[in-house]
Amino acid sequence: MNDAQIRDILRPHRDGGPISRLYATGEITEGVALALGFRAFELEERGLHGQADLLGDVIAYVQAVGFRPPLRRWTVSH
Repeated sequence: MNDAQIRDILRPHRDGGPISRLYATGEITEGVALALGFRAFELEERGLHGQADLLGDVIAYVQAVGFRPPLRRWTVSH
């Protein structure tokens, strides 16, 4: 997954917290995977399986990358 794909997936799920920080800056903090997991669960409960699967892809990305500070060039390509 690249930065643009992550941002496209996260755009409708901004929460004013860790998901929004990842969306806006690329920052990955301790609470990001948990917040994404809760949002994916909510989507599954509402029958929005495709969106939940996409958030699952972002969770895998977050876990692979690990914690990181905000990135200067996160939004340059947008």
